[in-house]
Amino acid sequence: MKITSQRGLIRALGLTALIIYGVGDILGAGIYALVGKIAGHAGAFTWLSFAIAMSIVLFTALSYSELGSRFPKSGGVSVYVQNAFQHKWLSIFAGLLLLCATIFSMSTLSQAFANYLATLGLNFPKWVDILIFFSILFLINLRGIKQSSIANIISTSIEITGLLIVLICGFLYLSKSTTHSIIATHETMPSIINIFQGAALAFFAFIGFEDLVNIAEEMKKPEKNLPRAILFSLGIAGILYLSVSWMATAIIPGPELSQADAPLFSVVKKSFPPMPVFLFSIIALFAVFNSALLNYITASRLLYGMSEENLLPTFLQKVHQKYHTPYVAIMLVFPLVVGLSVTGTLGGLAGSASAIMLTVFSLSCAALIRVKLKKEKIDAKIFRIPFFVPCVAIALNLTAITFLPVHNLVSAALLVGAGLIICWVSIGASSRGAF
Repeated sequence: MKITSQRGLIRALGLTALIIYGVGDILGAGIYALVGKIAGHAGAFTWLSFAIAMSIVLFTALSYSELGSRFPKSGGVSVYVQNAFQHKWLSIFAGLLLLCATIFSMSTLSQAFANYLATLGLNFPKWVDILIFFSILFLINLRGIKQSSIANIISTSIEITGLLIVLICGFLYLSKSTTHSIIATHETMPSIINIFQGAALAFFAFIGFEDLVNIAEEMKKPEKNLPRAILFSLGIAGILYLSVSWMATAIIPGPELSQADAPLFSVVKKSFPPMPVFLFSIIALFAVFNSALLNYITASRLLYGMSEENLLPTFLQKVHQKYHTPYVAIMLVFPLVVGLSVTGTLGGLAGSASAIMLTVFSLSCAALIRVKLKKEKIDAKIFRIPFFVPCVAIALNLTAITFLPVHNLVSAALLVGAGLIICWVSIGASSRGAF
């Protein structure tokens, strides 16, 4: 028997589906799209950039695990901030920041999708690729969470297969090679600043675990399963990232890899030339598509959840009678993400997404600190972490922001400013009863 939340969404996802959801959301964004850009900073120490980024993310992931267990609602950060600080403008602002980061992330993935599509010889104008890409995502998202989950499971299986191909081909290549030096020389060794700049960009690769909290009303036993899903999916993705990034830069030098539009395709092509060109490109397309699908789900559920909390207009709460999906929110996201995708670049979009997400994570961790200080009696089933964890998470997140390029910070700041204006308009509309 299906369990339906009181507001119309179906609790259809168990722990296994949630872990696959989280792994699929995290993987495509980082390895398939950005490993080359990170290698341009960190070279042979790209794996270390990923390790540093994972260490930063772990403290935030633990904080989200407790927040999601305490407040299993679709609004995510906006719900956490509202419960912690009781300031409506701040809750709207936090939610809109997450929406901006999600749209930036989807736009980044659409660029990677177009790049991998070009390796198949399908040289359509990029805007055509992007429009087709998001139209398919729109239809799957509209159809329902169970259908989206099935698409995620299939895509995640395919993208993990692609990473295993990289590792196997790379291992065979390196085991036969006697001329390639795996350890960077002093002349090629990146500076610690470059490694941390790579880590700041690699942070984008781990974005995705937080998307799980936005489907809390569509999962079974969220208080128990949500923390497990976040930590398991982050651990699995992290191990794959470290392995593949080390292998990729051991085969192709960082500066060369950074110039590749489809970096992992280049690694496989060099390590195992007989590999059919189209096969790995198709795998990469599934990986990027999967992350974008889950980001789309997050964006629409975020708008839905904020509307439930009376932070946005009530028309965003409308759920399709047949498919039980927030169809108005899904429709609203479509033109926003298409517009940004056709005007941005891969590296620029990823850097801006990282800056905004680091800000969102800091707000969420601050909310957890505030909630813990209240010392309210909570259910014994709630997942809890030590008080110092969210404090460390904030310090690490804010430090990571300083290593991002200035132009990424400018783009992020412009969106933050736009978010503040929207907050002001929304609060004014609410005070007049427009919601």
